[in-house]
Amino acid sequence: MSSRQAGPPLHPPSSGPPGSLPPGTLVQVGPYTVSVKRYLSQGGFATVYLVNSDRPLPIPTLHGTSRNETLHVLKRIVVPDKEALADVRREVDVHKLLRSDAAVVHFLEASALCLPPPQTGYDVYILMEYCSGGGLLDLLNTRLRNRLSENEVLHIFLDVCKGLAAMHHLDPPVAHRDLKIENILIVAPTTPGGKPTYKLCDFGSAKPILSRRAPRSIEELKRLEADLNKSTTLPYRPPEMVDVYQRRVIDEKADIWAMGVLLYKLCYYTTPFEENGGGPLAILNVKYRFPSNPPYSDRIKGLIASLLVDPAARRPSIDQL
Repeated sequence: MSSRQAGPPLHPPSSGPPGSLPPGTLVQVGPYTVSVKRYLSQGGFATVYLVNSDRPLPIPTLHGTSRNETLHVLKRIVVPDKEALADVRREVDVHKLLRSDAAVVHFLEASALCLPPPQTGYDVYILMEYCSGGGLLDLLNTRLRNRLSENEVLHIFLDVCKGLAAMHHLDPPVAHRDLKIENILIVAPTTPGGKPTYKLCDFGSAKPILSRRAPRSIEELKRLEADLNKSTTLPYRPPEMVDVYQRRVIDEKADIWAMGVLLYKLCYYTTPFEENGGGPLAILNVKYRFPSNPPYSDRIKGLIASLLVDPAARRPSIDQL
């Protein structure tokens, strides 16, 4: 269980929304005590903070070593009931399974407590790695004129593939189901001339692949459709997610399609099907084209085309990428 107490502000008050934790607030997350440094962002029921831990904590690196850090991210989620709490626990459970893999944002600890009366619901805290380079979307926004080079694009793509491979190699495999530019964070290089690392995050939509059976009954299809509308992002959905009434298997190959959309967006700063309205029909017809500018090689265009394939069985596995 986590608890918090007021402490003297270490920095000027944050510009976070009403109810945000002020700087200096202490939060207990499992065995770790952290102090809020500043508010970072908000989305849905979650607020995100930069925090200091009371001691350095090891964060794994892609080189097989670890680095000790005192700056971390604290995600606070206020959930209204046990059903919503179970959803957050599923996200935490997936993140825990990946905690030894350096290709995803590192999970440190999570805890929850009941809100004090007369409030109802729960306060959930998730402590994780701080990615000092910000988000991939922020990087793209700073490179509107000087677009990413092909080498940069492929470096980002490879790093994300490593994170996705960690999920698909679990037993049972876990599909991310919401791969997109917004769910990639950047760890800035620690040495002069070093390269940044791009890490997969946000496992709130992830699900284990427990069955390869296609949904059959109308009730199953309606539940699946509602779940996908709630948990996934339309421009990144493959055809089998766009029209569930075709009764096709949805598995980790849905992530492979999303990787094709992500790779296209890294190159052209738009998703493949937006030119054709961006709606379900364009996706179902796999109707897109490659802009002439900025110019990229036939190799990278061929890679994108190999991922944006229907049916799913024709897409490569993560190990074939």
